[in-house]
Amino acid sequence: MDTPDYSKHSAGQLRQILGRIDAARYPERVAEIEARLAALAAAPDPAPATQAVNKAPPTANAILGRRILAFIVDTILLGVIGAVAGALLHAQFAAMGPWGRLVGFVVTLLYFGLLQSHLRGGQSLGMHLLGVRVVTRTGEPLGMPAAFIRAGIFCLAYFLNGAVIDSGQAWVDTAVFILVVSLTFAVYYLLLFNRRTGQSLHDLAVGAYVVSAGPGKILPASTQIWRGHGAVIGAAVLCVCVGTTMFFKHTPLGDKLAGMLSLQQTIGRMPGVDRAGVSLQTIKSNDRETHRLIVSAVVDAATPEPQLLARRIALAALEHYADAGKQDHVVVVLLSGYDIAIASSMQVTNYAYTPEEWRAQQEKR
Repeated sequence: MDTPDYSKHSAGQLRQILGRIDAARYPERVAEIEARLAALAAAPDPAPATQAVNKAPPTANAILGRRILAFIVDTILLGVIGAVAGALLHAQFAAMGPWGRLVGFVVTLLYFGLLQSHLRGGQSLGMHLLGVRVVTRTGEPLGMPAAFIRAGIFCLAYFLNGAVIDSGQAWVDTAVFILVVSLTFAVYYLLLFNRRTGQSLHDLAVGAYVVSAGPGKILPASTQIWRGHGAVIGAAVLCVCVGTTMFFKHTPLGDKLAGMLSLQQTIGRMPGVDRAGVSLQTIKSNDRETHRLIVSAVVDAATPEPQLLARRIALAALEHYADAGKQDHVVVVLLSGYDIAIASSMQVTNYAYTPEEWRAQQEKR
């Protein structure tokens, strides 16, 4: 009888055979099986290496949707944190005025900087729920400094949008505007159109990647970005610089906007006003158009005689903005409360009169 080939059997199968074989009759077979079991026991276990390999890492496109949803979840969580803090510290936040947005910036920076570092395996709470994480090229979570730099660049783009910056110098305000627009464009352009690596500007700054979460190290599907993205962003920044300069200097609409910005700065410096905003509104109703100049001002909730302050603001608008007297109504909106960017609470009071009615109120004083 031929000797069976035990080389293709697993260790479990060999043990079963060993339990059924007649050792007295086939001692050579028992010896062969025991030798084979000893060899299998001494061989290295290939399982860990197999588990560490990601056979088909998801592409950047496949991860983008989950990344956006994770950010939405994180934004909601930060909003809840901000609302709770606002309920407890309403007066303190209101007293900070426009600097209240710095609170939201710091909270958000700490949230993403800490959670998306190695402390939490590169996952904010939203990323944990959506199954993605931030890693380096080698699959390791980011260190603390890199995580904070990455979060800081994104937070600048996010929080400078909507911030009212009035330095008193036109060239400084223009430079800040160009910086904000360029930074925001670069962040969102790369996020949406960098299909190879899925890296946005804040990812590229520290060599970070957003990958699917899973056991072991999961490496990015690609680490080579298309160089043409740099040319696109550079051209866009150049267009913003040239367009902003030409627009404000050489177009009628630019002159009108420059006048509105000047009025905004004038009202923002008035006593009792923290910051101001100016806009024009056209309402169409029954084939008739109504034109309104809307001046919004954030003021202290304890401001005495708010109606008197509203009158002063309206008269300043009529004096310093040539088109104000041509509007059907001049609307003054007084807002009081706090804005920390991740949450806000404002009480709103409107005062709307025609230019003639505002002037008549001045004469009655």
